[in-house]
Amino acid sequence: MSLPRSPLLCLALCALLLTQLGGCATAYDSEKSFWNGQTGFSETRLGADKWQLEFVGNDLVDRETARKYVLKRAGEMALAQGYAWVDVQELTLARDAVRVTQTRPQFGFDEYEPDTFMDEMHVEHRISALLIFTLAHRPSSEKSMEAIYIANAKINSD
Repeated sequence: MSLPRSPLLCLALCALLLTQLGGCATAYDSEKSFWNGQTGFSETRLGADKWQLEFVGNDLVDRETARKYVLKRAGEMALAQGYAWVDVQELTLARDAVRVTQTRPQFGFDEYEPDTFMDEMHVEHRISALLIFTLAHRPSSEKSMEAIYIANAKINSD
C-alpha cells in the first residue's frame, strides 16, 4: 500500500480518520495526548508509594465508568509493584463543558439565511476522575481496597 503523494489528500485522509475516532468512547487503555483530545490516563508519582491518577473521558463516558477506570488502574499498578492494597486518599469526579458550538437543525431552510430562533447550541463535555492513593501491603483504614479485587473489576461489557 502506498501513501498519497498529495499533501492536501493526505490532510483530508487524516481529518477523516480523526472524525471517525471522535465518535467512540474514550478507551480504558488510552493515554493522554494531543491526538486524542487530551482524553485518557495520566499518572504522577507523588512519593515513594503515593500516586495521583487521572482519567479524562469524552461525552460517551459516564461518571461511574470513569470511577471504575481509575480504581481498576490503581489496582493494576499495586499488583505490578508487589502491593496487595490501595489506600484511597481522595477520589474526585467532575463533568465539565469544554466546547459550545452553534448548530442549525436541517428543516429545508436556506443554510445561509439567518434564523436565530432555529439556532441550537451543542455542548461537548469531558468527564474526569482524579484518584490520589497510596500503595500498601496491608489495609490501613476503611478506605483501603484490595488490589486484586479492583484490578479484576468488570467495566461495562467486559
